[in-house]
Amino acid sequence: MKKIMLPLIALTVVLFLQSEAGAHHAAVGMATGEAGPIKTISASTMKQGSFGFDVQAEYIDLKRFSDAELLRFAEAGADTHSIDSVRHLFLSFGYGLTNDLTLGFKLPYVSLRNIRASHAETPDEVHNHGNSNGMGDLSVVARYRFIRNGDMRFESSVIGGIKVPTGKTTVNDSEGERLEAEHQPGSGSWDPIIGLAATKRTGAVSLDANILYIFSTKGSQETDLGDTLNLNAAVSWRAVKKDVAVDLVLEANGQWKQKLKIGGVEDPNSGETVLFLSPGLRLGFKNNIMAYISAGFPVVQDLNGIQTKTRTMFHVASLCRRGLWGNRGPGRPKNKIYETLHGDIFCDH
Repeated sequence: MKKIMLPLIALTVVLFLQSEAGAHHAAVGMATGEAGPIKTISASTMKQGSFGFDVQAEYIDLKRFSDAELLRFAEAGADTHSIDSVRHLFLSFGYGLTNDLTLGFKLPYVSLRNIRASHAETPDEVHNHGNSNGMGDLSVVARYRFIRNGDMRFESSVIGGIKVPTGKTTVNDSEGERLEAEHQPGSGSWDPIIGLAATKRTGAVSLDANILYIFSTKGSQETDLGDTLNLNAAVSWRAVKKDVAVDLVLEANGQWKQKLKIGGVEDPNSGETVLFLSPGLRLGFKNNIMAYISAGFPVVQDLNGIQTKTRTMFHVASLCRRGLWGNRGPGRPKNKIYETLHGDIFCDH
């Protein structure tokens, strides 16, 4: 197993640190006994007293504007910007408060690469702002399972939480000027989160879907980054059930993003409706470690105004471990995998 896990760990680090790569203001998955999704939030919860850790790397490769394009936009009277890529490194923790209530925490490190901009007031100049790096906002999210029908193998959970403004909002560009709020790792806002998830299993197949809404409030620099609606659906098949379990996953990940407002004024070059088709592979090991890789390919990109489009979006090598906090309790064998937690405890936004 070490021959498999070590390259995956290395790949996670390499993709975050060296890659040229939704919104950039940014899931706990577990080794499982059944098939499950990667990005879609499952209705399953953790057993009481169990916990899990998660490390994820993500990069989003954007179709950057050339300097000539930025100058042309400025001459036409538009203020636009371009980013080469966005990278996230997520650290997550989940804990089963009861058999039906799971509490999760997610903290991202955010990196925006090669930010450039042009402005109508200076149409002959492209501003090279450099990179923006720093800790993002902490998400605290609970998932409560209110339906569990064992005969039908169906579950449903309600999701609620808050995004806390712990992220950095004072990053300066290469010339020492403070970057705009949309280019900061943190938002400076308190954003409530609500949602619903459902899971249906049949044989070796798991069907999962969720809806998640993030209410954006005014944060740093008088900026409201805009509400976000996420819609996800996934079909997962447990293809291999041996010592290393193998899940083949296909997901549809949709997002609607409201236009951002600065001082109450809408930015016409913001907001979007996008849909990604995301095939993935997930590996589960007997020692409660799971790893996955998923790639998102845009099917629909309806962007307001002038914005850079996404080429591809990758999630790589989520490494997890779980167990019981304290005593295992009666009837729990030492080497048995007790709990199942699929998908992302948190939200991608």
